[in-house]
Amino acid sequence: MINRDYFKDQVEWDGSQAYAPEFRHMPDLDGFEAAPGVVLRPQWGENLMASYVTFAPEAEAPLHQHGQEQFSVVLSGSLYFTVGNQSQWMSPGDVVTIPAGVPHAAVAGKEGAVAIDMFTPPRDGFRELIDAQKGRSS
Repeated sequence: MINRDYFKDQVEWDGSQAYAPEFRHMPDLDGFEAAPGVVLRPQWGENLMASYVTFAPEAEAPLHQHGQEQFSVVLSGSLYFTVGNQSQWMSPGDVVTIPAGVPHAAVAGKEGAVAIDMFTPPRDGFRELIDAQKGRSS
């Protein structure tokens, strides 16, 4: 049964939008190598960014922090995540919430891993890193 409170019977829309919708296949997005064996392929919205992240076996995203809130969802493989003073292994379907400014790191298991990282606000510096990876200026 459909939840009628969530899915309203009639939707009104004037056709306006903040930006053009874009359908993409995340593994095909332009990306950059953030650390040896860790490749990020981001997609931007106006207030949210998602990044398709691939980890080679035992690759490490070293301890770092940033001003954006982050959610990470493991799609395949396993990741040993450290956030602040907590650490644990994550497997497909697991999600971790990372408050802005909290140091965090991840290490892939022996099979490698694929994850989706979501950021708000978007990490606009990723555009410069993609351009640098391609050998051009932004």
